[in-house]
Amino acid sequence: MAMNKAILKFFDVQELVCRHVYNTFGLSALNFLDEKLLETLLFVRENIGKPIYVNNWQIGGNLSQRGLRCNLCDLVKSKTNANSIYVSAHVLGKAVDFDVKGMKAEEVRQWLLTNENRLPHPIRLEKGVSWVHMDVRTFDGSETIKWFTA
Repeated sequence: MAMNKAILKFFDVQELVCRHVYNTFGLSALNFLDEKLLETLLFVRENIGKPIYVNNWQIGGNLSQRGLRCNLCDLVKSKTNANSIYVSAHVLGKAVDFDVKGMKAEEVRQWLLTNENRLPHPIRLEKGVSWVHMDVRTFDGSETIKWFTA
C-alpha cells in the first residue's frame, strides 16, 4: 500500500489503466499493476525530474491503452480471435508506454541505459518506437535492460 500512495504523488490511476478497468474498479484498479512496475516507474519519475505521461483519456485525450489493457480494449481485441490467446505485459499489468515532457523517446531510453545499474528491477525496452515501452516482464539472462522489437 505504501507503493500505491507514493505512485499517486505523480500519477492518477486513470493514467495507468484503461478506461474500462478504471470505470469498473475505480481507485482500486491500481492493485492490478505489478509492484515492480510501479517501483520502477516511480524511480524513473523521481530521478528523471520531469513529468511522465501515460494515458490521457481522463483529460479528453485519445490515449487510453498505454498502461494496463483489458479484454475490451481495441488493441487486445485486434490481436485475438476464437482460436488464439494474447497475453502481453500490458494485459498482465507489467507494462506502460509513456512520454517524458521535453524529451524524445530515444533520449529517455538512453537515460535508462545510463542509469541501468540504479534501476530497482530489470526492465525490457522496445526499440525503434516514438514512445517509451517499459515493462518488468520476466526474461532469461542477467541483463538489467533487455531490448526487443515488437
